[in-house]
Amino acid sequence: MRNSFLSILLLIPLLLAANIKLTVTNPNSVDLKDAPVVVKLATLQKLKVNKANQLAVFIEGKQVSSQLDDLNKDGKADELVFLTDLKAGEKKKVRLKYMKDKKRINFPSEIYVSFIQKEADGTHKDVLEVSSTKNDMYNKLHHHGIAFESELMAYRIYFDNKSTIDLYGKKKHRLEIPDTKWYPTAEQLATGYGDDILLVSGWVGVGTVKGYENEKMTHINRFDLRTQRIVASGKVRSVIESEVKGWEYEGKKVDLTVRYILYARHRDVIAEVTASEDINQIATGVQDIGNGIFLESNDLVGSWGSWHPQPDKVKYPKETVGLGVYVPQQLQGKQVIYDVNNLIVFPLKKNQIHRFYLTALADKEEKNTIHHAEDFFNYLKTWSQGLQTIAVK
Repeated sequence: MRNSFLSILLLIPLLLAANIKLTVTNPNSVDLKDAPVVVKLATLQKLKVNKANQLAVFIEGKQVSSQLDDLNKDGKADELVFLTDLKAGEKKKVRLKYMKDKKRINFPSEIYVSFIQKEADGTHKDVLEVSSTKNDMYNKLHHHGIAFESELMAYRIYFDNKSTIDLYGKKKHRLEIPDTKWYPTAEQLATGYGDDILLVSGWVGVGTVKGYENEKMTHINRFDLRTQRIVASGKVRSVIESEVKGWEYEGKKVDLTVRYILYARHRDVIAEVTASEDINQIATGVQDIGNGIFLESNDLVGSWGSWHPQPDKVKYPKETVGLGVYVPQQLQGKQVIYDVNNLIVFPLKKNQIHRFYLTALADKEEKNTIHHAEDFFNYLKTWSQGLQTIAVK
């Protein structure tokens, strides 16, 4: 299995002639595979801003796949991201070089985002952003909202009051949504393509952000405007947002944004939640799967079980799935069971970023070595150890 997101320390960027030297450090107590490194370009004091789009990343003399993202949409790149392996406590030298396109390696894309709107004439078009003042977009969007994937796992976010995160699991580790558009044909299934593996109904799915009032989980069903958007997508990561403005919650109106980040070679997702007002309690977590087994704690919850991913239990066989959510202790979460949902409830501070993590595993993956709840929960515990104390300097 792959360890997940890294807390990276970037030390002393120095501009030397045509390149920038960095040192990346893994402060975690576990080794990390394909750890995401995020370089905030504003920290590179002598960066040639007009040549930022020419930056290439070299590790041990070899160019690695990287991506520049303009996250605030001001026309200038904000972050440079790439992946590298780091042992616990290891420091590694990285060099950024200015290179013209014709000299740079054209790495393949390892990430994909699909956001498709249905037109009145029956055609479809790719979109970057969709908004609505009503709960009326679920059937106006192909696969009912944004879908995004790495080679390991695919997710979609329903564009409705539930805003639920659903799963597409794979037998083979590869990008599939460009081919199947989430709904594989019988011929594709016969040749080994994956498909939807989770029946989410009105539950929490995996890592969905929900309201939690009067000891009940609630949907985001009273609002002024709901939006989904693709913030960034390239060869290394996808960044998407689900946003509501004017959510009537806890006796006030709140603007709430959840940003989801999925990196190449990862099955887990970073979720970053921000709110325009203080919120006493918000919830996320994992749902039960066919009267399966829960992992319960105030910062790490899990679920393992088998059930039919569609109401048609004859056509769709049972899928065995593992779900996990980690909410760092500093968010002061409290684990609760509500109906079939294994939740962590925590407060939000106005205008602060609250980061948690979600992951999933399909039993049918050909390279998967985990086939029992105990093994999956042990994996979640190791995974969570590589997510703590994220730092970039």
